[in-house]
Amino acid sequence: MNNSHFCPCTDYECDFNPINHDKGCSLCVEDSLKTKEIPKCFFISIIGDIDGIKDWSFEAFAKIVLSNK
Repeated sequence: MNNSHFCPCTDYECDFNPINHDKGCSLCVEDSLKTKEIPKCFFISIIGDIDGIKDWSFEAFAKIVLSNK
């Protein structure tokens, strides 16, 4: 069971996925901020399938958002 009931991320091998610890989304968000990236769940909420996404940057996210108006 995922500790953050709304977390859509299925990357269960990721150490920061809430299923792998008891700190909810905090570790994922903290890591994303350190690397100047957007958490995967934001990409999932816009496009669903994130297979093939390699760029998690703010710019890449903005481009996806603008192309999905």
